Amino acid sequence: MNTMNIIHAYRLPDNRTLWCFDDAQFGLVREPFMHGASNFITALVGAECERVELVFSVNFFPGANCLLTRPGSGENVKVEGCTYVARSPILKNPDDPGEKVIEMGGVWLCPAMTHYLGDEVAPEFIYGQISATS
Repeated sequence: MNTMNIIHAYRLPDNRTLWCFDDAQFGLVREPFMHGASNFITALVGAECERVELVFSVNFFPGANCLLTRPGSGENVKVEGCTYVARSPILKNPDDPGEKVIEMGGVWLCPAMTHYLGDEVAPEFIYGQISATS
């Protein structure tokens, strides 16, 4: 699969600790990012950011700034309910000792992700680009 997916996410108005997104194509309204995913987004873009664009694919692409890695490679794990370790940047620059690395375990993919990643085996890697938008 060589598909690029784009989600435009925003903070939940009644709970600013959660990010959510809408996708009319799949009937999703205020679909929340939970169990570590919202914390990871906030760590990347900051507490003041209101909206982000998330581009993601199971294949590496130029501009990717984060990587989700499924623990237990080789296991047949369904996308729904799968947890990942999220890291940004993908590779630490050894020439920049001050570069900030964010790594969080237990980032859970909600059932809505089956619309984008299929409902069979969860991919071992998901590459992403998370950027603040206005």
